[in-house]
Amino acid sequence: MERVDGIEESRRLQEFYAQLTDEALQATADEGYQLTDTAKEALQAEILTRGLKIKLKDAPRQPGFPDQANSFDPSDLDLVVVQRVWDIDEARQLKRILDDARIPSYLGPNNLESVDDYKGTFENGIDLKVREVDDQLARAAISQSSPQETQNEEAYIPVCPKCHSDQIVFQSLDTSLHPDSAFDAKFNWSCDACGHQWKDDGIEKSA
Repeated sequence: MERVDGIEESRRLQEFYAQLTDEALQATADEGYQLTDTAKEALQAEILTRGLKIKLKDAPRQPGFPDQANSFDPSDLDLVVVQRVWDIDEARQLKRILDDARIPSYLGPNNLESVDDYKGTFENGIDLKVREVDDQLARAAISQSSPQETQNEEAYIPVCPKCHSDQIVFQSLDTSLHPDSAFDAKFNWSCDACGHQWKDDGIEKSA
């Protein structure tokens, strides 16, 4: 009889959790330490069925200690603008470049980690940001990648302004003129072919 009651209770809980929203499941899981073993099994089964990344809490959060699962906020980082993007395709392309280089990046005023989470417009451009310590690496990764040709824009090959060789190398970022804005910094370049060194706002275009 006890076995039958346990099966009925499990079925009842499964039906109950199936009617809850994802947010309600999260709230229930946050108090998972209060549930019976049968309820935990039913709740976990529903979470797995929906493919949600929700974990049951096995203990209450102690006062004065942040919830580790929700404590990370990119706004707490020292972020700088690495580039302003003007459409979602450009944002995805640059985000992919930075992801491949293992450089965390964040989009827009809400510092979104996923481009698809941005629901606004690109009418005035949107800032793509990185941590200040990653700024030079991020700019180098973007400048050394093959830029996607856009409509009505002619492809160009970056060359040395002196000998016109394409063997140019990014050296560093000079922020001395605008110490508070890496976005307005100058790029320092050198040419492996002739040894010429120069600085500009980006990649020197072919003459």
